Amino acid sequence: MLKLINRAFSQAYMPVSLKYLSLVAYVILIITGLAAYSTDAVFLKELRNTNLGNLVVWSYWWPAIVFLAIFFGRIWCMICPVEIITTFFAKIGLKRKRPAWLLSGWAITVFYLLILFVGIQGFAIHRNPFFMAIYLLAIVGVSILVGSIYEKNTFCRYVCPVGYLLGMYSKLSFLGWRVKNPNTCETCKDKSCIHKNYRYNLNYKSCGVDLYPATINDNANCILCGGCRKTCGSYHSKQNPERPNPQFTYIGFANDLFLLKPLKIAEMAFVLVVSGFVISEIWSEWSVTDTYTLIPGFFKNNRHIENNILLVIITNIVLFVILPLIIWFLPFMAVKLSGASLKLKDYLFTYGIAFIPIIAAAHLDKAILKTTSRLPYFEHLFSDVTGITTAQQIIDGKIKLHDNPVWMNYMISILLSLVMVAGIWLSVKVVKKLNIKGSPTGSKSALYLIPVIYGSIFLIMIIAWRWF
Repeated sequence: MLKLINRAFSQAYMPVSLKYLSLVAYVILIITGLAAYSTDAVFLKELRNTNLGNLVVWSYWWPAIVFLAIFFGRIWCMICPVEIITTFFAKIGLKRKRPAWLLSGWAITVFYLLILFVGIQGFAIHRNPFFMAIYLLAIVGVSILVGSIYEKNTFCRYVCPVGYLLGMYSKLSFLGWRVKNPNTCETCKDKSCIHKNYRYNLNYKSCGVDLYPATINDNANCILCGGCRKTCGSYHSKQNPERPNPQFTYIGFANDLFLLKPLKIAEMAFVLVVSGFVISEIWSEWSVTDTYTLIPGFFKNNRHIENNILLVIITNIVLFVILPLIIWFLPFMAVKLSGASLKLKDYLFTYGIAFIPIIAAAHLDKAILKTTSRLPYFEHLFSDVTGITTAQQIIDGKIKLHDNPVWMNYMISILLSLVMVAGIWLSVKVVKKLNIKGSPTGSKSALYLIPVIYGSIFLIMIIAWRWF
């Protein structure tokens, strides 16, 4: 199968044709979202599921790319329409060198915080089709702006938070983009895969995200555009049966995770915030735990805060900063109390990767819940793509949605539990490997509190909700 895929990647139509198809779909989703404006909270509760754009983006597209990233790497980046847009504008743009703050990775973390604070918590882009469409347009707008100013494919590598998240989840992927023979790269005189002459091509192009195929050893940053494979096979001074050299390769499940690469400071901050985000996502599924995430209501009722903007800020800080910080610090405090020698910096950057498999498992569980719970809406979706009429008929009782069969609910419960157990198991393995590696000195058993504490937040909730 991989041979066929790699052969297809050498063709002129792959994967650029998929990008253009996804661009058409992207435009359609935006149009259907813009056509469904409402400020009625009761109406929006149904409209978010009856509008084609909103339903596809949040209940199927987003869950699909999370699933694909976990098992197959950054496949979405391969067909993402934003990549061809930003590449085009980079071709005609100013091509300025990127400043240090952009290269540091903080731009992505800040962009992600803006999406959480302003987009999700402020404008509810995941529940309002109109604002969902504005969000998609904003992503395109930022990609055009960044592409017009900076050299190469700056947006995808240093600005796009979606790619950053998928790069994190692709640490678990079975597949990776690697060269089949590093010796071929060592003897190569052409270096077409990184040559400046092909940097701004839209298809047969050298790497635009600052990678050299011969040294790629993880899935974090490669956007799977296939350009380096095409240039390697097409632009060379003499024929070589070993070229094209870059290709999809089977690397084994969680191979990148077990490389135990420490996080950089911006990556650590990103993982920390995401670890808080998935708690709010999973807990919101069950009415019992959802009450504990209603921070605005708590502050409004007990602190007499009436300013909605202030409520949103407090909610964001509590959910996405304070809560995950407390969870992250509990294992570290236990380690220090046990007498082990471990610096806070080493703990955050080194053991921070142990949170990733549980975060991925929680996100995958959310994806499963999203896609399956929205199935009853498909019966009426394509007869009313804006969803306005359908939503009103559901509210008026003229349309009754069918429940999913009982056997499906049982299967979902089993799957949710197994996914979370797998995430915790992987986290335990990461902690074990890090402990064997030799840090810290002294007792290391307290570090297993990372999967125990963080994993329990999800597993206990799922068991209590789905089984009891």
